[in-house]
Amino acid sequence: MPDLDLLPMPMPLLDIAASVLLVVLLLLLRVAAGHAIRRRTDVAPHLQRRWTANLRNLLLLLGVLGLLLIWAPQLRTFALSLTAVAVAIVIATKELILCFSGSLMRASSSAFAVGDWIEVGGMRGEVVDHNLFVTVLQEFHPGTYHHTGRQAVLPNSIFLSQPMRNESLMRDCAIHTFALTVDPVGDLFNHRAQIEAIVARHHAPLREGISHAQASMGRRLHMDLTAHPARVSFRTSDLGKARILVTLVCPTRLAEGLENDITCAVLSYLHGAAGRRGQDQAASAGSHSSQS
Repeated sequence: MPDLDLLPMPMPLLDIAASVLLVVLLLLLRVAAGHAIRRRTDVAPHLQRRWTANLRNLLLLLGVLGLLLIWAPQLRTFALSLTAVAVAIVIATKELILCFSGSLMRASSSAFAVGDWIEVGGMRGEVVDHNLFVTVLQEFHPGTYHHTGRQAVLPNSIFLSQPMRNESLMRDCAIHTFALTVDPVGDLFNHRAQIEAIVARHHAPLREGISHAQASMGRRLHMDLTAHPARVSFRTSDLGKARILVTLVCPTRLAEGLENDITCAVLSYLHGAAGRRGQDQAASAGSHSSQS
């Protein structure tokens, strides 16, 4: 007669039924809430994506906690025997644990949410989704706020090792800085007033339209952005080139076009000044030769 202690334990049918019921209820709740969010036509798309992601993550957390509570007695009986297995699992799932820790850090610090613009690990983009393990970005072109059409999937462990910058304040109004690198000329600094006038002429039509956004962003950054609406400074590059650095506050969607217009106008002006200087030098040399 077989030993009764060696017979397999019967399946905990009650726990299985409770688990299935919990999963079904959470799925129905997710579907119903998702339909309700999508019917809100008065809500911006990025806010709908943010609510959907938060709802999914909340239901996932509730599901995990519920399953742990349902199966707690069975898990407790195997706790001691699974110690060595648990250590091996921790070692094997180190990266997943780091991703989960990064997700907890993000949630506890409210570092960003769906719809925010962030930069991390050299990657810039708009957050379109995130969960316990990864964050999905809609990638930006380098130095701009225009989408490339590509999505980048970042493991949440990156937030534990890389600094993260939230650029959501720049959604409507940006502090835009760009550099113009030109060949060194002796009298470049004598053209400072003309270069500043070119920058001011292109920037002036936009100042009134962004005054409110500029003041709001200045309050949140604890900076007086109205005191220096546009600034021109001079630097040199590592190769000995002259570098004109332009910093201004402008609408984010117009930053790239404004940079292009100012660059063309300044380079055209410098090219014309160089041509006039060459003509003056040639005329001066011709005058000296005729006198001789």
